Amino acid sequence: MLKHTPRDLALVILLTLSCILCVLCPPLNETPVRIILGLLLVLFLPGYSLIAALFPGRDGLDGIERIALSFGLSIAVVPLLGLALNYTSFGIRLVPILVVLSAFTISLAVIAYLRRCRLPEADRFEVGVRA
Repeated sequence: MLKHTPRDLALVILLTLSCILCVLCPPLNETPVRIILGLLLVLFLPGYSLIAALFPGRDGLDGIERIALSFGLSIAVVPLLGLALNYTSFGIRLVPILVVLSAFTISLAVIAYLRRCRLPEADRFEVGVRA
């Protein structure tokens, strides 16, 4: 296993859980934070999780490509999830959409973590933070 949890995947899961909290909890669901986290959940996080799962190594894509593809894949995947949700008994409502997007994002982040664990430590993608 990894010596430390990848910061990017931990942040994706943390932001997703924060979005769930801000949407469902009454005092928080009236704040602008709900809108910001909701936009992140719809426009960026699902795509980033998918990119991280598809390209766990550092040689696949660099940072700016990951960010650009994350937006593009989110814009492509989220409507498909909504379309699939439309054909269920749940329909397209706030809570089912939140559950499906959150489950998709978190499950792909876990898959990305497991795929990174299989790579040698020198080949794993990690976000560099400069001091």
